[in-house]
Amino acid sequence: MKKINKFNYEIIIYPLFVTLTIWIIYWGEFVAPFELNHFGILPRTASGLVGIIFSPLLHSTNDINHIVNNTIPIFFLLMALFYFYKESAIKVFALSWILTGTLTWIIAKNEGSYHIGISGIIYALVFFLFISGILKKQNQYQAISLLIVLLYGSLLWGIFPMEEKVSWQGHLAGTISGIFLAFYYFEKPKKNIQIKKEDLEWNDSNYIENIKLEYKFNTTLSNDKYDTNYNYITKSEENIDS
Repeated sequence: MKKINKFNYEIIIYPLFVTLTIWIIYWGEFVAPFELNHFGILPRTASGLVGIIFSPLLHSTNDINHIVNNTIPIFFLLMALFYFYKESAIKVFALSWILTGTLTWIIAKNEGSYHIGISGIIYALVFFLFISGILKKQNQYQAISLLIVLLYGSLLWGIFPMEEKVSWQGHLAGTISGIFLAFYYFEKPKKNIQIKKEDLEWNDSNYIENIKLEYKFNTTLSNDKYDTNYNYITKSEENIDS
């Protein structure tokens, strides 16, 4: 069973950096000489493509609940992401950002309104963590899935056009992105299997006893449930199969 990552500074640093950046930009909007919302996503327009990068950093200055309700969950979801998925966390977060924005730009109609806020990425992370936990079939990941359901189960309604001035298209785009990334980064569990030297590809026990650690190549054996990698070490370059 894969061990859960020990606590490290990345678990706090990245979520804190993202959250503080959003709040700094939010306060900057009050003194900015022009409207920053124009850096949001304006669907199906060339100028609106810039919003794919900048829209998650922007929030409504008319309603502080918008930024509060977004930065609290993004902080804790990023902590969970970097704790449980340290190796792929940055990639998952970056792809969630790009995919969610791109899909929002495609799905939404151009009605002259800009789509802003990081809620779409919140949906992406919620569904990534939930689906990944189910796929991995391990207690610690299933526990995070259950916690996600308890805390964010009501988010499901956000992917439908039920509330005015709420970007349900962004929520739907995030949901699609999160589910896609969960399957994309899913790896079947690997199992270490003991094998005897006589079961190796070449049956030469005397040769294997006198192995020199000079060259090696990988081959993969598989059964119905597991893919197992074995390293075979050869004595000289002439013995390497290509």
